[in-house]
Amino acid sequence: MDRSTILILEDYVGRIEAFERAVERLGAKLNLRVWRDAPTMLLECASYFDDTCLISLDHDLVPESNESPDPGTGLEVAEYISSHEKFCPVIIHTTNHERRWSMHNAFRFAGWQVEIVPPLEGDWIENSWFRRAASLIAAEQSSSQQTSGDNR
Repeated sequence: MDRSTILILEDYVGRIEAFERAVERLGAKLNLRVWRDAPTMLLECASYFDDTCLISLDHDLVPESNESPDPGTGLEVAEYISSHEKFCPVIIHTTNHERRWSMHNAFRFAGWQVEIVPPLEGDWIENSWFRRAASLIAAEQSSSQQTSGDNR
């Protein structure tokens, strides 16, 4: 069975909308789950792990309002997820150069496949993120089909 959920940590509404459009282009059978803060993602994301085909994480998160609690960081989420057995590829999509590598290393040292897609141009989600996500998902699905074929 192919995994069909993409988990994203992103706080900016414009980028969330761009991720929604990109995931639609990736395939009708894919589901998107977005969190705008790390504490909520930390509480909820494990329930999606069995069906997750890709994770994409931002680092710097801004509170929705002055009254909102601290939104945490992508590094907190990276450390939590990477403490689990690897189950899908990860994209780090933050502009924070130093923390990008901290997040990358949390996954890499735990044996996960992790890529960095920096937000360089205005349409980076529709272009570079989309191409990388499509490639990673296709490779993961091909690998899982080969593995399930070996078990027959």
